[in-house]
Amino acid sequence: MFIGAAPGVGKTFAMLQEAHVLAAKGKDVVVAWVQPHGRPLTQEAAMGLEQVPPMRLAYRGLEIQEMDLEATLRRHPGVALVDELAHTNVPGVKHERRWQDVEELRAAGIEVWTTINIQHVESLRDVVERVTGVAVRETVPDPVLDSADELTLADMTPEALRKRMRHGNIYPFDRVELALNSFFRESNLAALRELAIWYVVQHESRSVHDQAVPGVRDRVLIVTSCSDNAPGLIRRGTRMGQRLRAPVTVLAVSPRPPSPEQLAKVQGLAVDLGAEVRLEVGTRPAEIALQVAQEVGATHVMVAAEPTESKEGPGTGVVRALLADLGDRHLHVIGRRLGKVNQWTDGDRPDPATLLAGLDAGVVRGSLRLYLGYAPGVGKTTRLLEEALRRQRRGADVVVAAPTGTPSPTTEFLLSQLKVVPSPATGGIDLDGILRRNPGVVCVDDLGLRDLQTGRPRYQQVWRLQDAGINVVATVGVIDLPGFESAREELGRFRSQEHGDHEAVPQEALDRADEIELVDLPPAELRDRVRSGWVTAPLDVGAALQLFSEPLLEELRASALRIVAAHTERRRARYAGAAGAQGLWPVQERIMIALRPDRIDRAGPLLEAGLLAARREDASLVVIAAVSPRPDPAEARQLERLAALCQRHGVRLEPLQLMGGVAETLVEWAEQHQVTEIFMPTPRRRRRLPWDKPVALSVIERCRELDVHILGDSALPRTSGLSGSGPGPS
Repeated sequence: MFIGAAPGVGKTFAMLQEAHVLAAKGKDVVVAWVQPHGRPLTQEAAMGLEQVPPMRLAYRGLEIQEMDLEATLRRHPGVALVDELAHTNVPGVKHERRWQDVEELRAAGIEVWTTINIQHVESLRDVVERVTGVAVRETVPDPVLDSADELTLADMTPEALRKRMRHGNIYPFDRVELALNSFFRESNLAALRELAIWYVVQHESRSVHDQAVPGVRDRVLIVTSCSDNAPGLIRRGTRMGQRLRAPVTVLAVSPRPPSPEQLAKVQGLAVDLGAEVRLEVGTRPAEIALQVAQEVGATHVMVAAEPTESKEGPGTGVVRALLADLGDRHLHVIGRRLGKVNQWTDGDRPDPATLLAGLDAGVVRGSLRLYLGYAPGVGKTTRLLEEALRRQRRGADVVVAAPTGTPSPTTEFLLSQLKVVPSPATGGIDLDGILRRNPGVVCVDDLGLRDLQTGRPRYQQVWRLQDAGINVVATVGVIDLPGFESAREELGRFRSQEHGDHEAVPQEALDRADEIELVDLPPAELRDRVRSGWVTAPLDVGAALQLFSEPLLEELRASALRIVAAHTERRRARYAGAAGAQGLWPVQERIMIALRPDRIDRAGPLLEAGLLAARREDASLVVIAAVSPRPDPAEARQLERLAALCQRHGVRLEPLQLMGGVAETLVEWAEQHQVTEIFMPTPRRRRRLPWDKPVALSVIERCRELDVHILGDSALPRTSGLSGSGPGPS
């Protein structure tokens, strides 16, 4: 599956390119359906591949083409290419949806390659609508997506995609301005790109987790109604079930029978997401929820945060009842992103070119665009040269400074059409020669190479070019970044040594980049490239296969995805400006663990649960303990013990002075620091006065935009990968 953030990022093109490689190896590859949308590069990429002729059907006075499923089944290729998985077929085709066609091909033993945009993932529909303000009409059920053996991210930065749009490479020119000012706003594209990145990260991490950890009999119960909040809550609960690898039950509680339309909406969505549905009619939703939780053996119960008991939904009565009888269950009260579309707009943002250049006191600085590869051999040099050729064909004055990737027929063909400034024998780039020539764009391969004569690394030479007002497109490898020394030592030996020595590229190089784009490739495919001798010399293949291990490649790939996601989030805040950034929907999850000094018995399990959730969700984490402004000796000793426990878990405890009630202090701090989820222990069982609420309930009542997770008595790490919200942070 080739997944992207939006139309036009190059999913179909990437699929066709890889198909040519596969066909060249003798694999039986057939194009069952490709929709080029009139894009010349896509049409050109499809040439040379066998294609199954499409069906032609009359629909509303027009002749419509659709994939011919029966003809593809008769042809029975080894691999069928099927574009646009979320497409809805016209009446008269066997199946209503294309994903159903794909499932039939797979059932017949045919390997399928397909494409999809992130907004078409059913469980993320509410998230996409919230962040973009655009309704999503076609989606693919998550079980179909979860069954994908490989996901490849077709990555493109918002700036590059908008440039493609302006050049007429995606939509006709008469639709460009409307698209740029609506769905294709920079902030929209950045958020969708983050979603796509985290979806790939989590898909891969779930696969690794499934292999490493035995299955645990968790079960998720979603308690909802048939109101407008139901679809968002169901999507959130099923995402939690996916992460826990747990079955999901949707309990629709209603004081009176819902209408057939309401019930069909809830049932249809739940079935699409792989959940079972139960409808219970009654005026005591709390009792019903507790009874069903007991019957199905729910270990996790999810409800929406409701301000009051209502005619339509369970309300806070269910929360109170569950808190009073939580037992071993974990309660998740969801206060965010249940289908409400945000109302903020971009306003009068500066021109994107101004944002990119980072103009400073009238000094024009060249931009820096980076292609990031997670390991040698993924193809970042090829992507660099393709970018150079595209810009040259559009009339830009482009030169290539010293390409260093492993020579191949593709790179040699591209170089033959480009202006190349030879590299000095010492391994750097001819900086003086380039400055004299003063081109508009310079393409620099491998920022980690060092000039042996001057001792200056290429990234410093690139900064000189930027200071001269020259735009730079460059490549960098994850293994050359700080923190990857071991991988650099192992994999770096298989790089060509004829161009000089490498050194670590500092974080500053990434921070200076205006755009970072990932060159993605599934680890299994990279190992195939190594095995074929495409990455190393034939004599080194055996040793390379041992070091290019799938676990290491998966780790490096996940790191690369996180780097791009973090950079994208920073850019998104800049697109929105100071005012708009305050209203941005957070793609990045930020978990806060709220500990109590007087409950150190619950602190250890809660820390382990929160840490595992943060790892699974790639979430940032903060640990808070609310303390008195002037703690007495007993409280001070408790705080010291708690801090020592946190230190043993590898986290730092941040004391938070109470400025009123505990709940008010926690919620205010969380909102000020953009926390998205709060983890708390179950309330103590004790008799209370009618007006004396548990702190957890007070927090829940105040957290309309936060998720609150209350861990039951069995709060163990095995059940704590429970951050049920969105895709996760870096």
